[in-house]
Amino acid sequence: MSQQESKNQSLVAGLYADLERGDVEGVIKTLSHDVSWVVAPGLPYGGTYTGHEAVGGIFSTYGDVWEDLAVIPDKIVSAGDHVIALGHYEARGHATGKEMRARFAHVWRLEDGVPVSFETIADTHTMVAAMMS
Repeated sequence: MSQQESKNQSLVAGLYADLERGDVEGVIKTLSHDVSWVVAPGLPYGGTYTGHEAVGGIFSTYGDVWEDLAVIPDKIVSAGDHVIALGHYEARGHATGKEMRARFAHVWRLEDGVPVSFETIADTHTMVAAMMS
């Protein structure tokens, strides 16, 4: 692994640590100002969000939909300018009280050590089942 790949991997691991602490603002500040944030299309809030304000809005949506949302990376690997995180979400649907655990793959792309894009691939079936009554 190159020195830059190692730095990228550490930076992304730090973003997950920020999320665990509830520091969403810290995560957003680390992203490129015109970051592309892609949420799995199988979710009601799925789509592409561009820029800090839009990404902040999607984090607010997560809070409206989920209680006690945890984003838990089980493995983080770096490959060139990409970092891949494999892990799982744990949460309870706000409207239903149903608990869920769903696998994800997050694909980050960095330029000069700054995240410029993020895409989530997730078990949307499990997630939607916990959201809907």
